[in-house]
Amino acid sequence: MTVSNPFLLHAVESMSHVAPVSYRRIFNGYGIYHQSVQFAIVINDRLYFRADDYSRSLYVAKRMTAFMPSSIDVGESNFFQLPDEVLTHPAELIFWMRIAVEAAQGSYSLEDDEPQVELPIRHFKIR
Repeated sequence: MTVSNPFLLHAVESMSHVAPVSYRRIFNGYGIYHQSVQFAIVINDRLYFRADDYSRSLYVAKRMTAFMPSSIDVGESNFFQLPDEVLTHPAELIFWMRIAVEAAQGSYSLEDDEPQVELPIRHFKIR
């Protein structure tokens, strides 16, 4: 699995026209972030946006392909491939980015009925 620099830069540049984004290398691709929330991945020169239980049906209705790593046999995907033409339509791109960011933010939150415990940040030193 590889990602070409031209594709990555095209995707990031297109998204940065509608909202601030950043990216960094993860596993076999790149993670795309908005305000420190990973909402997309780029793998094999394909852009995938995050989905959740609420938004998955929107991706399926548009016949977007689910990302399924070869290591997973069965299950629902949390990422769906965004058609390349969406990158050239800012209004449509912001729509899908908003959905993906909201899905990603929801995946990081605790359940309302769980107690929230403040844990101190610990810094470890290599000895």
